[in-house]
Amino acid sequence: MRIALTVVAIASAALLSACGSVEYRDTNPAVDANPQCAHSEKPGELVAPWCKREQSANWELGGKDTPVDFTGGDGDED
Repeated sequence: MRIALTVVAIASAALLSACGSVEYRDTNPAVDANPQCAHSEKPGELVAPWCKREQSANWELGGKDTPVDFTGGDGDED
């Protein structure tokens, strides 16, 4: 059962990756590397804009402008 779920997950990921993309944004490494952000933050204290930790992901589907041709082509003979 576990193998079947793994196969389904891999197959669906492969299919979705062909027609979409994910852009992942993470500011944690930049904040960790900045010495100005090394001080300990106190509760209620405003954080400098360059020290804010943010994570986001943007999912974009491809093929929006490409029409799908269901008429069949030369190589679709039975």
